[in-house]
Formats: sequence, structure tokens, C-alpha cells
Amino acid sequence: VMECQLCHKKKLTSEYPSNPLSEACEHHHLLVCLRCVIKEVEDNYQCPVDGCSTMIDADTTPLWECKAKLKQLTFDYSDRERAQAAEAAAAVSASGGAGLLKVNLTTLLGESLVVELDSSQPVDKLKDRVLQQWTDRSKNKIKLLFHGDELTDSQSLASAGLSSGCRVQVLFVLQELTPDLTEVRMCMSWGWPGGKDHYNYLDTACFTFSALPGSAPKFLHCIDFRTQRQQGRHEIGAAISRIYDDFVRHDGESRKSMPDRSSESSFTVWPQNLDRLRAPSGKIRGPRGPFVPVTHLFFVVFTFRDDTNISVFRNPQLKVFDQRDPQTPLCSTNLNPRAKGLIVCLLNKPGGRGAWQVTDVGQPLAEGSIRDYKSVWQICADIIDKQRL
Repeated sequence: VMECQLCHKKKLTSEYPSNPLSEACEHHHLLVCLRCVIKEVEDNYQCPVDGCSTMIDADTTPLWECKAKLKQLTFDYSDRERAQAAEAAAAVSASGGAGLLKVNLTTLLGESLVVELDSSQPVDKLKDRVLQQWTDRSKNKIKLLFHGDELTDSQSLASAGLSSGCRVQVLFVLQELTPDLTEVRMCMSWGWPGGKDHYNYLDTACFTFSALPGSAPKFLHCIDFRTQRQQGRHEIGAAISRIYDDFVRHDGESRKSMPDRSSESSFTVWPQNLDRLRAPSGKIRGPRGPFVPVTHLFFVVFTFRDDTNISVFRNPQLKVFDQRDPQTPLCSTNLNPRAKGLIVCLLNKPGGRGAWQVTDVGQPLAEGSIRDYKSVWQICADIIDKQRL
């Protein structure tokens, strides 16, 4: 057993690399565990051993060997759960399909509901129970996922592989971005506060993540009004701005409507392009990578002033438009007025299959702003982890 120099956790010798990461490294052994080696190289492109300044490319063979070795050491519990569910489903089928099941329904915010239904009942009955708990939702906008696969309404709980005590993910989908939607606009709008406070406004941002199977969610970039300014392009890097321009783009500073005393801030999204979206991971040194798939995009709003809540604005809401018909929203949802910030929605492909969809999140934020949004990263990562369950 050895203690890792970075995470300071004691681990077995099998959890450490067998060889240095480069012939240029002067040390013979790595006293840094596999997980820390992989993270350090992907973030900083440098050997993680204290005192070693050798630059390491994230695509080198030694690093891939580290990843392969770590994968062999990591047990995939989801495989065991699937096997147990299939075994339970077979047992139910053999007994004629009868029996009561207790199913745990969970949302992205960690809200949960335990329901008890006969295993012969259709999945549609689970949606009825969801509506009893979350009465402000629409049944045709509810999607239920089990191990990443969407459950169909007509199949029975038994044929879907559900067993007593299993967990089913509840998603409140605002809009599925079908192939005919080539260009959409995600628009956050609000009415101005009364009195002398009409210069107060909301800031909007899009946080991008890469969350591949078997790896932790990795925050990539923030896209906001600054990426459309020359100064902003210098801060985020012109290369990064160009990477996102054909996929998701902030439309610039908020637009005001004097007659309505309202403002709106929006993003343009090209859904058909999102499957091809790759973005740099870690610190960028010129054209060097690695480039990873962007799998999750969170749309967030913050109050510009730290001393106010969204409640000071009239009717704050999100609307999604097809750019071919910019006057008629495809869907809309009101924003939580009791927070200083809000993770409004998530754009992704649950399970990595099917169409990209806009999922209602509504996670209030007690801290964080457009000037300091680091506290929001972990909340977004936690939501991704909940979606995987």
C-alpha cells in the first residue's frame, strides 16, 4: 500500500502506473495514482510527479495504458444492477407476471417518490403517480428512464425489467429537438422591475460539459455575452469562440422593448450540428488537445445585482422558438422567482441516443454569478450524475 502524492489516499500498488509517462522523465516510479495521473495530464499536459517538468500529450500511449489499467480495476455496478433486474423480470414472468413492486421515482433535483404498483401494470401508470406528486407538469412531457433507456407507456413494469426497489429517473422534457428543427432560439425574457430599478437585468450563460460513460463529468467552458465581444473573445480565446459558433452561440447583450418594458437574452442553437461538437479539455496551449465530445449544455440565469432575487422581475420565463417561426414558441416555462440564480434547463441526449432534448431543471442557486460561477460547476456535475442513475 502506498500513499498518492496528490490525493494523499493510501492505495494498492496495482492502482499506480507501472512505468514513467515519457522517456524524458528522469524518475523511475510514479508515486501518483492512476486517477490523479489521468486528471493531471488531461488538465495540465504535464507529468504529475513533484519536480518533473516533462510535458505529456494526453493522446500518448502511456496515458491510454493508464486508462485501460484503471478500467480493469473499476467494477461497473450498473452491469450488476441490469443483471439483477433481468433476473427479477424473468422470475416475475415465470410466475405469471403478478406481484407488487416498489419503484423509486427520482428527478434531476434529487426529489424522490416511492410508489407501489402491480408488476403487470403499464408504465403509463407510473406517469400518473408522477402527476399526483408534481401537479404542475404535463403528462406528455414526462419521460421515464431506466438504466438510461426510455420506458414506453404501453409496456408492463415486468416486461420493462423493473424489480422491487429499482430506481427510475423522471425527466420533465420541455421540447425534443427533432431533425426538422435546424435552428432554434433559447430565449430568457423578463419584465423590468418597478420604480427606479428598471436598469436591473438578468445575465444568461451556457455551461458545457463532457460526460462520457465511465468517466466523471468534466466542465469545459462558459458561453455568455462576453464571448461575442472583442474583449470577451480575447479572454475565452478566439479558437474556443470559433469552436462553438456553429453549434451554440450567445446572441449578445440583452435586447430591450420600451413599449413592453421588458428585455430578453437568447442563445441560438443548431441541433443537427451538436453530435459533431468537440471542445478542448483542460488548459489550452495553442492547437493542442485533447478535444472531447460536448454531451451536456446547461442554460443558466443570474441576477446582475447580488442584493436582488429573480422575483423583482415581472414574469421571467424561458421560451424555445423555431427560427422559421420566431413569433410562436415551441414551449415555455416560468423561472423560479425565489432565487438569485437558476439552472434553467439542460440540453442533452439522455443515454446518448435519440434526439437532443431540452429538459426542465429549475435548480435554484443561492450563490454564484456571471462574475464568479465556479460554485455552479459542481451543481451541474451532480445533476449529470443523477441523470445517470
